[in-house]
Amino acid sequence: MTAAPLEALELLVNVERLAPRLDAAAAALAQLPGLADEKTWLDAARQRLAGARRDDDGALILRALRLPELEPARRERARHLQGAIVDALERLQAGIAYAGGSGAPLLDLLYGAVKLPPLRRCAREALERFCVDFEKRMSSTYAKRMFATDTYEVVAPAVNELRAAIATWRSVFIAAPPDETEAMALRRELDVAARRLELPFRQARLLAQAALLPTAELLDETGLTPEAKRRGKDPDTHALLENDPPDPHLPTDEERAEFGALMERSQED
Repeated sequence: MTAAPLEALELLVNVERLAPRLDAAAAALAQLPGLADEKTWLDAARQRLAGARRDDDGALILRALRLPELEPARRERARHLQGAIVDALERLQAGIAYAGGSGAPLLDLLYGAVKLPPLRRCAREALERFCVDFEKRMSSTYAKRMFATDTYEVVAPAVNELRAAIATWRSVFIAAPPDETEAMALRRELDVAARRLELPFRQARLLAQAALLPTAELLDETGLTPEAKRRGKDPDTHALLENDPPDPHLPTDEERAEFGALMERSQED
């Protein structure tokens, strides 16, 4: 039986979200003594799901969102990707603090007094303004100079991840709707993918639930119980310390002026 596009898309999204939950559950279960059978079941769940997934499933989700009947799912996907942007921002913030210290000028100049948790719930327009402003800050002379140093070489993947997260989120809104021929092809692709993933997804989920039954809290925390609701916890952003006297990692007067101009323009917007 052919799956409806919305049902097929929901399955792909659920598969995508289940994979990291299984990984997190396996890491947590590995810390507990005993439970050898349960650990084996959970490992089997991860392998079952991984064997059915394909690298282009995520791209198919984004392409399928262009279908007119998936407009509600497009808005939901945008909210999910909005959270991915904030996750990437937090990882970059933590990486900079690790590499340069909690008082690193780069932290202050990029993040300032920004509170990241509200960005998970803000309107599209507000997030777009923030992203434009943050991209300008990352492209400033000082930020580019710092990212090119050995000290901050470790955060390069986090920078790339953030840029990719922003671009993916934007793609949900700018992609043109498909013509009828392409739309029919997309619906067929969704149906084929859903047929491929439905059984492995159900099996992996059931195996994981069986493995985690002895640890009810872990079962709930990983969102693997049908009635469980994931509650996002917004971590407090750490306070940024005052800058020490000038050193090679401090911005020059020209770079500070550039950042000042950027901040003034963002406030005017």
